[in-house]
Amino acid sequence: MTNGDEDEAVCCEGFGPAGSVLLVVCRKGREPSGPLLRAVLRRHGGDSGAANSVAYLFHPVGVLRYAASGPLAARAVEAGAEAVQTLPSGEVEVLTDPGELGTVQAALLRKGHVARCVLSTRRAARTVRLQAAQFEDLCGLIQALRAVDGVEQVYTNAEIPEQFLAQL
Repeated sequence: MTNGDEDEAVCCEGFGPAGSVLLVVCRKGREPSGPLLRAVLRRHGGDSGAANSVAYLFHPVGVLRYAASGPLAARAVEAGAEAVQTLPSGEVEVLTDPGELGTVQAALLRKGHVARCVLSTRRAARTVRLQAAQFEDLCGLIQALRAVDGVEQVYTNAEIPEQFLAQL
């Protein structure tokens, strides 16, 4: 287990099926024991990792999602966004530094763009694509980790098709 970026959380790092990696964020003061998390990982085909074995792959990012809109991309970049992409659903996703999330959101709101979703998360620098069976194994592992008292969030580098996101 390693300390989180701001000592507000404790992170556990692990490995899942087919080259997937996991970063498990736990509440400071309520974090589950290392042996408990290792047991959950092993029970579901994963394994624990040493400090910084996978954490370095995950970068904090601010995410804003909007309905498709013509001038949104240019306005987002002007407001300080790092990247803008159109999702398969047609929504526009604006990525920012988490510290600039509120500033970018406010600038776009002044231009008439109301965000459907606003969040600060972590994204993996490298992703892996899983086959259906491997994805099912990963879902079971993530659900088991989330069921552990004290676990706040589980991040993975696995590419998860949108139709399967509801399962997590």
